[in-house]
Amino acid sequence: MNRLYLILIISILSFYPATAQDNKLTIEEAVQFALEKNAKIQQMRAILKQKENSWRSETGISAPEISYFKEGIGNGPGDAFDEKRFSVSQEFDFPVTAAYRLKGLSEEAGAMKLELDAVEKEVTAEIKSYYVEVLYAISLQKSRKNQLALAEDLYNAVYTKYETGMANGIDLANAELRLDEAKNGLDQSEWILHKARYGLFYNMGLPEEQQLYSITFSDTLMASDIRISQIQTLLTQKDHPRLLATEHEIKSTEYFLKEARSNILPDIRLNLYKQNLGDGYNFRGFEVGLQIPIWYPFEQKGKINQALAKKEEIVWKQKEVGLEIKRQIEYAWHNYDVSRNIINRYNETMKSKATQLRDLSLRAYQLGEIDLLNLLTAQQTFLDSELRYLTALRDYYLQLVSLEKYLGQELVY
Repeated sequence: MNRLYLILIISILSFYPATAQDNKLTIEEAVQFALEKNAKIQQMRAILKQKENSWRSETGISAPEISYFKEGIGNGPGDAFDEKRFSVSQEFDFPVTAAYRLKGLSEEAGAMKLELDAVEKEVTAEIKSYYVEVLYAISLQKSRKNQLALAEDLYNAVYTKYETGMANGIDLANAELRLDEAKNGLDQSEWILHKARYGLFYNMGLPEEQQLYSITFSDTLMASDIRISQIQTLLTQKDHPRLLATEHEIKSTEYFLKEARSNILPDIRLNLYKQNLGDGYNFRGFEVGLQIPIWYPFEQKGKINQALAKKEEIVWKQKEVGLEIKRQIEYAWHNYDVSRNIINRYNETMKSKATQLRDLSLRAYQLGEIDLLNLLTAQQTFLDSELRYLTALRDYYLQLVSLEKYLGQELVY
């Protein structure tokens, strides 16, 4: 019986680590899942399929028309038809017009492919950013627990002095408020964690039934450092997919402008028919018709002006995209640089000094060497430095993730 219990306990202990391991979600798995299931990416892929097949309905060739013609019907029964004709007609745009239209659609499809590439990069950055937010929320929750423990130590120290008559009711009330505030901070950190978790799940496209509380995350992330020379090179490059997409859009508008101008050329109509005049006379005929654009000032001129305005719109869009990319790179780089300095300074000097100040001040208060105000100031300094460090660490990773979109290499993994 004892052996059976031992086997059961070993089985249970071995089961839980395996379960936790199976439910662990790494940043690479989150990104890969999003690239396959993210709703925004799937919509873009569907739009791209539509765009790639749009040329089939824009060839300028209409459906053929089949007609049967009768003429000269008599009033009485048995009267013969004087004429009857069976014909097949086909209309199509002037070949040059159709060629320009198809080239314009091809450039639009090329732009859409690059837009999809840009969206995939953005979704990857969003997933990594939410993953960083989750890890930040977990660290913040641990910090809030430490803050609660610190507030409890403070309350116990003040209460002990209050019991001995060395502290007044104001000090005790202050300590109680600090304790309640620490509890509020811990509760708020729980909400921040859930918000980050479900933001990550939403952007991944994770089904509802798979959004489990048992999902765990990596404790740490790896990051590659970058140099200022890389940023300077990056600012001179013009190979971002969104910027390249605007070049295809400009080419597309140029082809559509040529199409609009070629609309002055006539559309063509062909008609092949078989005709019977009386009895025993069978003839075949062929007819060619041209559709002359005599209303040029209205229809054709309007299309040309629209195409010119569309080209101007895309040119300005290209400038806007270029400026936006530069702005995001500059913001990300400078914030990254500042965050890195804060992290290094905290690890080198501030962490040990703040911890020492916290411990010494509490001991000094217990011995009556300092008052409550100095103790609270020391503890607040410790908490502020820790929170600033966590915020800087989060910003450090977020800016690296942002720079990934433009550097074309993985910086956070």
